[in-house]
Amino acid sequence: MNVSNESTPSLSPQPPPGITTFTRTTYSILSVVAIIGNILVILVFVGNKDLLKKSYNILILSLAISDVLTALLLSTNPAFVLGDAFPYPTNHIIGDIFCRVLWSRTILFQLVVFSAYICMALATERWYAVVRPYKYKEIFNKKRTLVYISLVWLWSFLLCGTSLFEVAYVPTEPLNRRCKWKLFWGKQQVRSIVAIIQVLFKMVLPCLTMLCLFLHMVYKAGRSTVASAESKAKLRGKMTRMVGAACFMLIVCYAPNQINYALAMAGKARLDSELHHGLSILVFVNSCVNPFIYGLSNKNYRNGYLRIMLSVCFKISGRINSNRVTDGSNGTAITAVSMVESARENSA
Repeated sequence: MNVSNESTPSLSPQPPPGITTFTRTTYSILSVVAIIGNILVILVFVGNKDLLKKSYNILILSLAISDVLTALLLSTNPAFVLGDAFPYPTNHIIGDIFCRVLWSRTILFQLVVFSAYICMALATERWYAVVRPYKYKEIFNKKRTLVYISLVWLWSFLLCGTSLFEVAYVPTEPLNRRCKWKLFWGKQQVRSIVAIIQVLFKMVLPCLTMLCLFLHMVYKAGRSTVASAESKAKLRGKMTRMVGAACFMLIVCYAPNQINYALAMAGKARLDSELHHGLSILVFVNSCVNPFIYGLSNKNYRNGYLRIMLSVCFKISGRINSNRVTDGSNGTAITAVSMVESARENSA
């Protein structure tokens, strides 16, 4: 950072209106909880790779990875946690890249859109399992699932990539205010139409699809006379309940933010306002709740969490014991190996 004679007046003492101590603290807490919770989910799959034979588990793993990346970007983005403490670049070229890639939150919200479409895939997977079980294995195999995840990643980037061109670096502004939104859609009517199209694909399409699929599942398996007992069991099954809860939470957390974004693009609301950050907090709450949903609704995940936490506690206990270097009688050193073996025998 360039702090010279001219840098003192260039620094604004007030952060943007949406950034407050409360929002920074809340974003920080959400980041920590999301990272810990979703790493637990990832470790469940690392410890039991057989789970990845199922398409829905592959989708859940990709969702957990996306939520971890979301939390990491949330905690390092200047618009959320670091604010003016972020080392803003002074070089024009680096500053322009910084504004377009990091400050614009393009990748961050791409991950949110990616998560929405992964949830849509989970809802579709459950629909096939309940309503079209005879086509399930044909549609949902490992290869098709991985192809879908790759395509969704590309699609989510295309939907959010316009933000890379809607931000500019203004060197004449104060150092921490040099990134500015420069919406290039021209007239207000054009901007409104573009915003509506973006929101339709980013939020309305995946959320409406999830709702329709679950409602159709309930109708088919609950009221249809031709519904098999297996379909009804799958509808009431733990996996369907788990996916349904995850989809419902995504809709509740994501939809208000996207509606506000559409209003902002139409000139009816402001970005970086208190309302904007309040709704953004709601979006990132969704990254925290999924691990809890998995654990509460599915015994496999719950047992996996327990094994991982017990393993971590055991390792910490072994390290503490290994640091006790004397036995209290003749000052003989006690090795880490012997202490760990002793702890294992006691636990057995």
